[in-house]
Amino acid sequence: MRLNRRTFLTGVASAAALGAAGVQLLAAGRRLPWEALARRLSGRVVLPGDRGYGEFALPNNLRYSALRPAGIAMCKSARDVSASILWARENGVPLVARSGGHSYAGYSTTSGLMIDMRDMNSVSLDESTGVATVGGGARNGNVYEYFGNRSLAITHGRCPSVGVAGLALGGGIGFNMRAHGLTCDHMVASEIVLADGSIRTLSGDDDLLWACRGAGGGNFGINTSFAFQTFEVGSITVCDLTWDEQPERVFASLVETLDRAPRTFGSKVSAKAPTGSSGIQIELLGQFTGTPAGLRELLADAYAIAVPKGVVTMEHYWKAQEVLAEPGTPAYWQERSRFFNEAIDHRAVAVIFEWLRRFPKTAKSAEFKVFQTGGRVNDKKPSDTAFVHRQSRWLSSIDLYWERDTPSDTLQHNLAWLSEFYEAIIPIAKGGAYQNFIDPSLTDWKAAYHGSNLGKLEAIKKRVDPAGVFTFREAIPG
Repeated sequence: MRLNRRTFLTGVASAAALGAAGVQLLAAGRRLPWEALARRLSGRVVLPGDRGYGEFALPNNLRYSALRPAGIAMCKSARDVSASILWARENGVPLVARSGGHSYAGYSTTSGLMIDMRDMNSVSLDESTGVATVGGGARNGNVYEYFGNRSLAITHGRCPSVGVAGLALGGGIGFNMRAHGLTCDHMVASEIVLADGSIRTLSGDDDLLWACRGAGGGNFGINTSFAFQTFEVGSITVCDLTWDEQPERVFASLVETLDRAPRTFGSKVSAKAPTGSSGIQIELLGQFTGTPAGLRELLADAYAIAVPKGVVTMEHYWKAQEVLAEPGTPAYWQERSRFFNEAIDHRAVAVIFEWLRRFPKTAKSAEFKVFQTGGRVNDKKPSDTAFVHRQSRWLSSIDLYWERDTPSDTLQHNLAWLSEFYEAIIPIAKGGAYQNFIDPSLTDWKAAYHGSNLGKLEAIKKRVDPAGVFTFREAIPG
């Protein structure tokens, strides 16, 4: 378990972008008692140069790939997690937990100890109650696999490699949310390891369970399992449709039509910025508890403007998810979100398309997308759970992707476009920002993520983590 000279130099090279502070921490890493941590764990400790280190350390957002952990604890149980937290505190080492590694701002990586829970990925079901127990390291793909031959589901994400823990702790959007609520709304219990190493089971009216229902991951402890109430599913109609003609008119028609759609329709509408010689393209991903003919009838106005390409099919629920899934391949990107508490009217559409046409076309790609919210999401009051955004109609996101070799000045020009586009959206959206699309560029993040729930969250944080063990730049302050 010792760091030899070759291993240490490899780690230093990978952390060069961290500057002197990062190199100093890696140097200190040579002197840390890794053997003592390894003796406490049923899993293994992975250090720079060890088998699997490169894969385990890599975040999904490659923008933050230069930040590498001094060591990784591959935990297999809540006791392993507890031992890792206590070891890190004893040795003054910063720590983070990782489930899927999809933190939009790279907050699931660290220069200290990464507590990796990928091996805690079990899924089970109490047939008598319909309550599913999901490990803290399970990912959407594990949920898909377990429920694939069953007629039950929870609100889940579309990317197989996204961690269920991060999804649920920040709210959890998905195409089921209008009909059944957010992922956090299905959470009936959770096991969590606190900063003092204690392992607690949360249920009922526990205010820490309230906080785990939507405040965002990494704030109060490390959740090692969750219990979710499932709901029944059957055959559904799904679509993946694209329009290349009349994009502004099609987009306006879709958001107007979907605003009137029943709760059993879940959707995402994307307007993809022009690149090269191509124009703006519109994509609709949707899930509908009805027939293909019924879906086409709902979309009749958009079909009348231009006939889309793509697929409309009816399948068993879990088979149908294959149409909607996205790979989530690691890339360089930033997303900026805002909830629309108002309808996306013709004035909003005009602003959106004005900025899409201004895209510099010098980065890899960009798009403006909206997920339809409302329905069961808004049946709860903002104070019922830590997820405060209970008055929205849409969740918008502006996405920018670039390549590893994009020149710095080109990237800064594109990021400036992203920032100006975002500032133009804020006054017409009138809502906050989504804590699961965590945004390192936000200045008003406390209010934008947590709104009127911030005070209660700060009090809970102060009580359960007074030393601020679980912290990052946009963590709830205690």
